[in-house]
Amino acid sequence: MRTKHIHIIKMALAGLTMLTPLMSCKKSVETTPYSSFTSANFFQSVGEAYSATLGVYETMKSPNTYAWYIPLVYDADTDVEFLSAGTTSNDFREVSHYYYLAGNSLFFSTWSTLYSGIDRANVVIERIPKMGLYTTGTVAEKTDLNRMLGEAKFLRGFYYSELVRLWGDVPFKTKSSVTGDDLRLPLTDRFAIYDHVIKDMQEAIEVLPSTPPTDERINKFGAKAMLARVALFAGGYSLRADGTMQRASDYTKYYQIAKTQVNDVIGSGIYQLNASYSQVFKNQSQQVFEPKESLFEMSFYTPSATNTNSSSFGTFNAPLTAVGIYGSTLNRTFVPASFYTSFADGDLRRDFAIARYALDANGNRIALLTGKQDEQWTPGKWSREYQKNGALEKSYTNINCVSMRYADVLLMKAEIENELNNGPTTEAYDAINAVRRRAYGSNALGSGIKITLGAAGTGYKDNTTTVTNTTISITGGGGIDAYAIATIASGKVTAITMLNQGGGYTSAPVVTFNGAGNGATATVTLLPKKNNVDVDLPSGLSKNEFLLRIQNERSWELCFEGMRRADLIRWNLLGDKIVATQAAVKAIRATYGYVAGTNFVKGKHELYPIPQNERDVNKNITRQNPGF
Repeated sequence: MRTKHIHIIKMALAGLTMLTPLMSCKKSVETTPYSSFTSANFFQSVGEAYSATLGVYETMKSPNTYAWYIPLVYDADTDVEFLSAGTTSNDFREVSHYYYLAGNSLFFSTWSTLYSGIDRANVVIERIPKMGLYTTGTVAEKTDLNRMLGEAKFLRGFYYSELVRLWGDVPFKTKSSVTGDDLRLPLTDRFAIYDHVIKDMQEAIEVLPSTPPTDERINKFGAKAMLARVALFAGGYSLRADGTMQRASDYTKYYQIAKTQVNDVIGSGIYQLNASYSQVFKNQSQQVFEPKESLFEMSFYTPSATNTNSSSFGTFNAPLTAVGIYGSTLNRTFVPASFYTSFADGDLRRDFAIARYALDANGNRIALLTGKQDEQWTPGKWSREYQKNGALEKSYTNINCVSMRYADVLLMKAEIENELNNGPTTEAYDAINAVRRRAYGSNALGSGIKITLGAAGTGYKDNTTTVTNTTISITGGGGIDAYAIATIASGKVTAITMLNQGGGYTSAPVVTFNGAGNGATATVTLLPKKNNVDVDLPSGLSKNEFLLRIQNERSWELCFEGMRRADLIRWNLLGDKIVATQAAVKAIRATYGYVAGTNFVKGKHELYPIPQNERDVNKNITRQNPGF
């Protein structure tokens, strides 16, 4: 059954695409208004209001925002991932490796696109209440219009929260732009902006539907979850104008706001964890909408694979894939070996989330386990193996950026309880242990498997770096995700390497050696099953000990999903984690290609510089962010 998605098409955006964002041109200090929005004839129907509201969502579809830059470039380099080496000027590598200047074009692209979305939201927020149907329409019409008004307020708040997260104090405007406006706005204190963001989102929550969504439009509980995250950002550390990392003196008030929101989400009974961690991302790769696990995601459906607004998920951050059965990948995101080894044995997330392999032209896995190949490990969550592999996804993909999962809500719950009670409560343990139990499969049937080589056989063909001639199939047994590769020497199978032990196996599956050759055999045994007592956190942890467990759990559960850098900043750990990661991988190999620890400067790189294009025309911005 095909699920519903927001299909944002250009036809629906007529009149939306000509807005000049704040200070987007050095030759002008005015903005060109939407001609169709400023006419008296617009917003005469619910359909017209809906088209305008879709235009606010459309901001998220851009590669400048969530199709590429924000989740895939601005979230690297950290302790869980790093981008490929290179020193190309004005490039994404400058950003990830912390040697950028204020003139890097990525910054202004993201800045201006977010402000464009804010201005679109301002138009909707102003225009809908002026519609006759808003007060005199049918109950259904007024409900729809209020929902759209709520969506616009939520998205305006979300876009501002992202600007603050990335740049700190920024220009602030809640009125739509019209000819004659002076857009040379000064910086507004981030906490004044946070107050307005919270107000926007709270007002949105009042009118958004509480029922589970059928597409990517935000609902009441998705907005609550995102408000909880915003409140944790506001209550966390951030870089101030004097170059120090500080948190608000009354930061716990933001944790109280977050507590109310996560309690409401959990208490709604609507949301639950998918029993299978890997299936969450297989569903994302197949565009299978999963409203019980996913609370907020950005829709990237596009009718053309060559459209630059297509998603970079599953190509920029996926295993190296040779053209053949699947489309190739850009393969620019890599995983430090130190992060792989941080997982405990039996954690099902490790060998699914981290690909220690490449895909050959036949779609088979080639192990990357020797020499310097540990520098080529990549995220595996959105591998080409799991995608639809249609003609329209050979370059970019239609994989959504999922910004909020229910697992994140549970981990926020645990963190909030620990902070407000000066140590973990029973509720805090319950929340984090629910995530851990799925991660280890302790609440599910079955376990992983081990394969032991028996007879070596004869006549098997050697594997190469481009083609795998001898593959292993694992079928039956009731489980998923187990994957093994054969090592061939002189026509014999000399070793079997497990790339993923899988989970959920209740009986031994059948192992088959494919390709030329015969006589090789293998024995399959079930690994000991983890029980809840094996995976639950120990009782009696202190506040700091429990917080460390949360910080680690968030890395294992949410890796590569666009929030790690932000988490480390709000904990005031980004620089320390980068330096520690570089030391760990350099201990493996002095030439290991992780360079962020050399370039990162505390008190500077926790915020991005205000884009130089903006400062060139807006002289009311009288200071740059620290260090620039």
